[in-house]
Amino acid sequence: MEFEFEYARVGQPLYAVCPLYFLFEKNDFNVTWIRNDSQTEMATDRQARVYQDHKYLKFIPADLQDSGLYQCILRNTTYCIKKIRRVEVFDYDDGLCYNHSVMYLNEIPMAPSLNIECPDIDIYVNYRNTKVKWFKECQPLNRDSQRYQMPGKTLIISNLSTQDSGNYTCEVLFTYNGVSYNISRTIQYNILDQQEIAEAVMKFPSNNVLDVELGSPITLSCKVLYNESIILYWTYNDTTMAFYTEDDRVTMGYVEQTVTEDGIENFITLNFTKVTEEDLNRKFYCHIWSLKNNQDTKFYVTLKRPDPNFQGFLIAFFVSVFLVMVISIITIRIFKVDIVLWYRSSCFAKKGQPVADGKKYDAYIMYPKKSMETSSYETDIFVLKVLPEVLEKQCFYRLFIIGRDDLPGQAMADLVDETISQSRRVIIVLGNIFNEKNGDDFEQQKAMYDALIRNKTKVILIELEKITDYANMSESIKYIKQKQGVVRWKGKFTEAALSPNTRFWKNIRYQMPPAQRHNDKELHYIHSED
Repeated sequence: MEFEFEYARVGQPLYAVCPLYFLFEKNDFNVTWIRNDSQTEMATDRQARVYQDHKYLKFIPADLQDSGLYQCILRNTTYCIKKIRRVEVFDYDDGLCYNHSVMYLNEIPMAPSLNIECPDIDIYVNYRNTKVKWFKECQPLNRDSQRYQMPGKTLIISNLSTQDSGNYTCEVLFTYNGVSYNISRTIQYNILDQQEIAEAVMKFPSNNVLDVELGSPITLSCKVLYNESIILYWTYNDTTMAFYTEDDRVTMGYVEQTVTEDGIENFITLNFTKVTEEDLNRKFYCHIWSLKNNQDTKFYVTLKRPDPNFQGFLIAFFVSVFLVMVISIITIRIFKVDIVLWYRSSCFAKKGQPVADGKKYDAYIMYPKKSMETSSYETDIFVLKVLPEVLEKQCFYRLFIIGRDDLPGQAMADLVDETISQSRRVIIVLGNIFNEKNGDDFEQQKAMYDALIRNKTKVILIELEKITDYANMSESIKYIKQKQGVVRWKGKFTEAALSPNTRFWKNIRYQMPPAQRHNDKELHYIHSED
């Protein structure tokens, strides 16, 4: 279908031109016109109101029912070509001599004068021998005014101003078979001050850089938003793109238009069948030539290789770091005891150097004592035999145990106060009878006071048997258990259980300070032969 259409006011003649008329001179075609909605071939009788006359389909005069689509078909011995012409027959708007929907629209800048031609009348009359009448807003123009000149089909307006904006109608007399008809055309002119002239808006390119891959095809589309006539074209170094390459690797398309909400978008493409090194880092310019203000504006786009993409590497790197951190945290939480003990025994730890805290003992041992009423044989074995065997002999810790290291006749209160103050840890051995004998004694109270208030000595709780109910324990014991837990002994006192590398002893060693070797001369407690 042809984009343009033929139109006429009802009662006026209309000559619809075949859209393929440019082929007539080069080829010998038979021409046929068919109405599209009925597939009826138009009459050839010149006396009919509507008939076909070679490249014209003539309506003498046109009627409202003639509006529609018509096929112009060209045939010869080789080809059959057809294209559709749209015809629209209208009536004037009420009280006017024109219809707003079919006016010729023009918007021009201010100038000293304006020439208006009566359009599309040459196929009807010889305007040199025809008098053209001119109207503005359907009122006849004063032919005697010095501002208006009307040679041939042209109206010349001098001393132009914005007041001359409006709708101009030209009218000519047409005679056919002795019947006279008026043919009219209406042109709307909007005359702008220079400051009112709208600028073309370049949407692409905008002096930007575009990443491309070598060997890949690419299409650059110069897009300009402008409602008036413009010329678009691409150049390189102010030379048309036709001379950019000797082959057809780079070609320029044709100017096309699309109607958008913002106005008319004009665009022209620059097509690369493949991008080569020759194209990189060069500026390709799109030129806008405005016919209204006679001005050339240009914008460029530069092609370049894309920058290296490190996104995948960075994602993999940070994911790996995150996984390593998560695994490390989990590993440390699971194996923190083994890690700390390994570090203490490694070459990185400072060995053999005394701790500069002035304390004599690594741990003070507090446990339920034998009495006439209650007895805990296993507790005594654990405190007096097992603990020294592992912590002193194998791990080189210095322990203070009441009943083994105190001297006869010493004041118990002073002894407990002094030795707890001189100890880095307090180990409390718990049993079901602990609360019964030690819940409120001075030794426990002193140990708790020293651990929680005065020196903040760390306390290690050991359960020799599972204690299910801490309700009768002192509040300080319950607080320490809730804060750091307890280490529970499991099994019998066998030789394998006395290895410092079992889980129980590792947990004890982990909570103890780093071990230091002490020779016997440094130890002031008395060894028992039992």
